[in-house]
Amino acid sequence: MSLTRKAFFNLVFIIIFTPFCFAQEQQQDTKAEGAQAEAPKPETAIVDDLNASENVTLDFKEADIRNVLKIISYKAGVNIITTPEVIGNVTIRLVDVPWENALEAILKTYGFSYEKQGNIILVAPIEKLTAQKRQEVELAQVQPTLTEVFNLKFIDALDAKKALEPQLSPRGKITILEMTGQAGWEFGGGALGARKRKEEEKLSRSKILIVSDISPVMDKIKDAIEKIDVMQKQVIIEARIMEVSRDKLRDIGIDYGTGSGGAESATITPTPAKKKGGVDISQIGGHIMNLATPSVFSPKAGITAANTGLQLLFKNLSGAQFEIVLHALEEDVHTNTLSAPRILAMNNQEANILIGTRYPILKSEITGAGSTAITTVTLDYYQDIGIQLNVMPQIGIDDYINLVVHPAVTSYSSSSTIGGTNAYPIIESREAETRVMLKDGETMVIAGLLKDVKSKDTSGIPFLSKIPIAGALFRRDTYDNTKIDLLIFITTHVVKDESLSVAELARMEKEFEEAAREGMNGKNKKRGK
Repeated sequence: MSLTRKAFFNLVFIIIFTPFCFAQEQQQDTKAEGAQAEAPKPETAIVDDLNASENVTLDFKEADIRNVLKIISYKAGVNIITTPEVIGNVTIRLVDVPWENALEAILKTYGFSYEKQGNIILVAPIEKLTAQKRQEVELAQVQPTLTEVFNLKFIDALDAKKALEPQLSPRGKITILEMTGQAGWEFGGGALGARKRKEEEKLSRSKILIVSDISPVMDKIKDAIEKIDVMQKQVIIEARIMEVSRDKLRDIGIDYGTGSGGAESATITPTPAKKKGGVDISQIGGHIMNLATPSVFSPKAGITAANTGLQLLFKNLSGAQFEIVLHALEEDVHTNTLSAPRILAMNNQEANILIGTRYPILKSEITGAGSTAITTVTLDYYQDIGIQLNVMPQIGIDDYINLVVHPAVTSYSSSSTIGGTNAYPIIESREAETRVMLKDGETMVIAGLLKDVKSKDTSGIPFLSKIPIAGALFRRDTYDNTKIDLLIFITTHVVKDESLSVAELARMEKEFEEAAREGMNGKNKKRGK
C-alpha cells in the first residue's frame, strides 16, 4: 500500500511541474533566438572612405588569419574579402596603429598582399596579385584606345589634369588645349619667373581637356570629372585704398606703435568729443595688433630701425564700424581715395590688384672687344611699381573666410650707372604678409605703409616778393614734412551661386558709385568754404 501511495505522489509531481519546466525551457529558447537575431551582421560594417585613419589594437596567438582580417574590417569599418588561398594562423601584437599599417604588416609577414578595388579591399597571395596586374597590363596593351574631349565648366584644366593622371593606364594621356589669349600680368619676380608663371596661367585658365585611354579607364575618368567639376564657392573682395595724413588718424583716435621689431598692442580710443560731421566714432574702440616687420635692407649708420621697418596695423571692423571710420576719414579734404576695386575670386585662388605703373627693366650686352666693342640695350622685363595687393580667400565653416593678404608698396628711388653709360633703377619696396579670419561681410583694415611728403609754401607781398634778390625780403617760404599713411580696407562676401554673384556685383557697384558721389560732393563743399 505504501508503494502504491509513493507512485501516486510521483505521478502528481510529474503532472504539475512538467508544464512549468517546459515553459521555462521555451522562454530560454526564445531569449536565445532573440539574442541571435540582435547580433550585428557583418554587412553593417561598411564605409565609403577607405582612407579613414582609424587606429586598431590587436593581440593574437596562433589565430586564424581570416578571423583577424574580419576584426580589422569591423574595427576600421572597411570591406575586406579574401581569396581561397588566404589561410593560416598568425601571432601578432600591435597597439594603437593605423588599420592600414596593421593590415599591410600582417599580410606582408605571411606572404599576402592587397589591392583596393573601389570600396573593397581584396586580399590574396602576392604571386596571384602580381600575375593579375601583369595580365591587366598585357590586356591594356591590346585594347584599342579611345579619345574624348571634355569641356570643363568650373574646374581649371591644369587642376583636373593633376587629379586625373594617377588613374591613367600606361597608355593613357591627358592634353590641355592651351589658351591663345594674353595671360594676366604678374607682380614682380623677374623676367624668367614671370614668363614661367604666365605659361602656367594660360594652362590653368583653359577649360578643355583631351583624354586618351582604354575603355575601362575612360569610364573611371568620366565618373571622376563629374565629381570634381562642380561649382566652387566664390568670394567678392571689395578693396578701398586711401591716403590719409598721420595727424588725421590721431585726430579720430587711431594710433599705434612705431617700434621696429616684435609685436606691440595699440587701441582705438576716441572720445565722444571727437566727432566729425556728426558721426560718433567712440563706438569703434577695440584692441589692435601692431606687427612691426624689419626692413629687408640693413639700417645704415645714423638711421634707426624704426625708420626702415614696416609698421602694419590690422583690425577687423563690422559693416557699421567700417562706415563710421570711412565717413570720419572722408571729412578731411586731404584724404585721397586712390582706388576702390572690386573683384570676384574663386575659393583658394589668388586675386591680384595693382595700382601703379609697369617700369621697363633693360639689359645690356657687349659684343666685341676694345674699340670695336658694341653695347646693345634691350628690354628684359617690366617691374610693377606702385601699390600691390595680393589676396587669397579660403572659405571655412559657417562662411568664415581665412584671408591671406600680401600688401606691398614699391617706388622708384634713384638710378645707378653701370659701365659709365647705362643707368639702372633702384626700386624701394615695403611689403608684408599675414593671415586673418573674417566673417562674411566683415572689413579688415591695414595701416602703417607710411611715406614722407615734403612740401613748400611761399607767401608774400604781390609784385614785391617777385623782385630778384630783393624780393626775398618781402616773401616767406614755409617747408612742411607730412607723414602720409596708406589705409587698405578689405571687405569680403561669400557668393554661393553664379546668379547671386552677378546681382551682388551690380548692387555693390551702385553703392560704390553713390558713396563716391557723396564723397566728391562733400569735398567740393569743404573746398567752397
